[in-house]
Formats: sequence, structure tokens, C-alpha cells
Amino acid sequence: MTRTAPLARLLVAFALVGAGLVNLGLVRGALPRPHGVFSLVVGATEIVVAVLVLRGTAIRGADPAVLARLAVGALAVTSVLGIAMGVTQGIHIGAAAAAAALQLAAACVVGATARPGQGRPDADRPDGSRTAPAATTAGRRPRAAVSLAILFVGAVAVSTVASAGLTDTEAGARAVPHGQHQLPGLESHHGP
Repeated sequence: MTRTAPLARLLVAFALVGAGLVNLGLVRGALPRPHGVFSLVVGATEIVVAVLVLRGTAIRGADPAVLARLAVGALAVTSVLGIAMGVTQGIHIGAAAAAAALQLAAACVVGATARPGQGRPDADRPDGSRTAPAATTAGRRPRAAVSLAILFVGAVAVSTVASAGLTDTEAGARAVPHGQHQLPGLESHHGP
């Protein structure tokens, strides 16, 4: 992805943070097993990559189209492995599916926004001539209201899938329901 796609970068970062949180939620109760180690490594990596994506960090000398293909492949492989490990160990299939859905959503956005040769605007053509740098298309950028609507829908979708995934983890199963939080020594305010 290039620096000209901030909306796509934000959507990818949202999805990666959601998938990372679900994967990190899978660690509790599964850590000695391979699925726990896998979830820890993948979840931590997704959080770090999400921060780098939000910052717009670029790897010098790397072709963005190649990086995009690698990212799509890595996200697809980790989503399949996460579900396969969950199925073989018989634990937290819903959480693994939620993490996979968020990983695949990030992969779809990366794949949809990556263009071959986008990192080389002055690349040589096959006939030996050089291409001119791509002109900015300010007229094709989404308006602020459309961008905000897309970000809102993306945030709601990611939070819904991540919340559902986290409830299927062991940490989610042991969480205190929100209506039952109470300070010691105080009576409930829910009525007589």
C-alpha cells in the first residue's frame, strides 16, 4: 500500500488489531500447546504490524506490490493454520474463525489496494521508454463524509467480530458479566 491510501491503511490496521487481540485472547489456557504458541506469535506480530501500518512505515528498497502479495499470502496461511490448529485440538473454534475472518478481511483490503509497480513510478516500459510519474487524482479521493462512514462501518464490523471471538476464549468465559460488577461493602443499585 502506498501513502496515498490512508483509508485502506486504517481499515487494515483495524482488522489486524482485532485479529491480534483475538489471537492473544486464545493464549490463555492454550500456551503450552502449539496452538497457544502460534496464537501468541501471530497475535503479537499482528499488533506490531498494525502499528507500523498506521505509521505508514515503508521498507526501503522493497517493491510495495511484492510486499502486498507477501502480506496477503501470510494472512491467508495464518488464518488457515489457526483454524486447523483449533479444529485438531478441539478448542475455541469460534475465536479461531473470528481471527481468521479479520485476517482475511485485512488480506482483501491489501489485495484490493495493491497495484503492480506502484512503488516505481519512473519504471522502464518494455519498449525501453520511461513512464511519467503518476498524477495525483484528487478528484477521485473519497469525500470526508464517505471516508468517515467507511471507517465507522469498518470499526463496527471489526469490533463486532473481535468481541464475538473474544467471548469464545477462556478469558472471555471467565469474565465477570457487566451487570454483576460491584464494589465490596456496597449494595447493588439495581433495585429492591
